[in-house]
Amino acid sequence: MPQAETGELLPNMVQEIQRIEEDSTYSCKGHFNAAEDWKSWNLVLGLPAAVVTALAGATAFADQAFWAGILATIGTVLTATLTFLKPSDHASTHKSYGDQFLSLRNAARIFREIELVSTTEQDMQALKKRLLELSVKKDELNQTAPVIPRKAYELARKDIEEGRHRHAVDQ
Repeated sequence: MPQAETGELLPNMVQEIQRIEEDSTYSCKGHFNAAEDWKSWNLVLGLPAAVVTALAGATAFADQAFWAGILATIGTVLTATLTFLKPSDHASTHKSYGDQFLSLRNAARIFREIELVSTTEQDMQALKKRLLELSVKKDELNQTAPVIPRKAYELARKDIEEGRHRHAVDQ
């Protein structure tokens, strides 16, 4: 590879890996925030469903048919909503994608800070290949990941802008 190409390629590779890092940071934070939201919904719906259903049973035994019916209906609505929305499944899915984007971000950072720094002309083809692999991984995650809700993304953006995603060593 001619020296001019290597001199132009390296800065372009640094910029591209920084894009992958940035996208991955926003995506992982957004997915983690979405997972927390869904986890909260699981508790908000699940706990009252369990309590109301238990109370319905207790009032039925206490010969309070009217209140038992009301509580059973409320419990059924909460349980049906919980079953339909499946918040625990959504939380688990977003957590998994958050972990995968975090892993990609870490791999991109190591590539930028370690692999690219020790580059020789002979390494450029291998580095280009590695960069393309990381880019493909990012694209695959973007294609298969669920959409991050706007609220979760906005919170992620705020946290990132306030530096909450950085390690102390990076401050």
